[in-house]
Amino acid sequence: MSRTAEHGRGRVVRLLALLLCAAGLSGVTPTSAAGAEPRAERWSGYAIRATGNAAGGWIGGYRVGRTTVFMTTPSRDPNRTGFRTPRTVADVPGHRASRAETARAAWILSKYGDYRDATQAAAVDAAVYHLLVGGRWRVGSPRGARRIRQSGDRASVARFASIMLRLSRRSAGAYTARLTTSGADLGGSVTVTVMVLDGHGRPASGLPATLTMPGAEPVASVTGDDGRAVARFAASTPGWQDVTATVGQVPEHRLHTWTAQRSTQASAAEGGARRTLVVTERTPVRGPQTLSLKASPEVLVVGGLARVVATVAGDGAARAAGAALFGPFATAGAAQCAGSSLASAPAQVSADGGYPMPAVTPVAGGYYAWKVAVDGTDTSLPVTACGAVVKVRGRTSVTVSAPPTALAGNSQVTARVSGVPFPTRVDLVVKLYNSPGCTSAIAQYPLSRLGNGDVTSGPIWLDPGSYYWQVEALPGELWEGSLSACGVAGSTTVVN
Repeated sequence: MSRTAEHGRGRVVRLLALLLCAAGLSGVTPTSAAGAEPRAERWSGYAIRATGNAAGGWIGGYRVGRTTVFMTTPSRDPNRTGFRTPRTVADVPGHRASRAETARAAWILSKYGDYRDATQAAAVDAAVYHLLVGGRWRVGSPRGARRIRQSGDRASVARFASIMLRLSRRSAGAYTARLTTSGADLGGSVTVTVMVLDGHGRPASGLPATLTMPGAEPVASVTGDDGRAVARFAASTPGWQDVTATVGQVPEHRLHTWTAQRSTQASAAEGGARRTLVVTERTPVRGPQTLSLKASPEVLVVGGLARVVATVAGDGAARAAGAALFGPFATAGAAQCAGSSLASAPAQVSADGGYPMPAVTPVAGGYYAWKVAVDGTDTSLPVTACGAVVKVRGRTSVTVSAPPTALAGNSQVTARVSGVPFPTRVDLVVKLYNSPGCTSAIAQYPLSRLGNGDVTSGPIWLDPGSYYWQVEALPGELWEGSLSACGVAGSTTVVN
């Protein structure tokens, strides 16, 4: 049965606002249920003059069970026997409408075809004939205009149909959704944005969207004038997170066709058929890596290879690393990763485990500190560690300078030491021999000084004869001991 149209300026303004609302018309999307009534019953619209074909007697929508439909074949007989199983098509067989016109008709049916208002239903009916049939059935052509005029509310129906046609030309087509995420560090927040575009790439507003991320409550939103819906989620779990946006009430770009059981009777298209867009994206949440260092070896001598083993745990992705050696320092407690590094060595790590960094060669004795830096990845933060102190012992060298000849009595010799890394006390021993092989010392005289340089002995009594001198540098914390050569120039004295 028909629904009587309301008249009055307030009603017209309200319907116009509904048509122009970017969010589209609200309402429950009808679905075709098993066991639905096979025949169409008048639902919302106006009774008009009967003509014997499907276009006569009624302008508006019909119901088949709980589904709204609009006739698409005005010249055929009224549908008395029902419809076949509905199909979804982008191009209607037997219609001269282009794919673009079909998409526009589908868009109008989707947005406005399930709102129960007589004027709106009549406008949808007229717009569908305009696009799918055309010719004399266009809203401004004789048959199309006559049906609108017979509605009894010609101005409103024509106006709403014109608005629907204009908006469909602007927006009809397959809507698309794109999901973008900001990524975040653990403890921060991930910003998730879904952008919905209409069939012409313009922002689609007013569509309900639900955004989800593991470990967080779903966020319900609505696309704004820019076509975007935004949600923020706590970044509580490191690693790649699957983010999903579900956009509902999306206008359809295909017709849901209801073909008549009999070819001579009218077919129809479903009103209010909408789509749901689901888009997913992976977003990274960066968590901390762990890094520990161990010098290998922990003690070496100048000229040897210093190395550090870095034990890392992260996300397993290949990433760059680098080791740098800082020093020398006089004490282990003073060793730090500051100032200019002695040397650096690039490397790469991936899976969790220990990685020997490339070796470097210290050139002086002292304490050194290793610094290792491991780059971050999409899901792990960069990490740096300093430590793994290594002790490098210097190599000392000593020489002796004695008078070549002397008279019996007191003489003095001078010792020179080098290779002591810091100006700390170094102990020396002057050894005196009376045979050229320097095999058994007849006397020893202790000396000391701060760091490298010369030190002269006190008076040493010599009887007539030939003497041979050696100087030994005793080992220290940061250097090895050494012994001067025997029998070389400057190491013998003849006493008359």
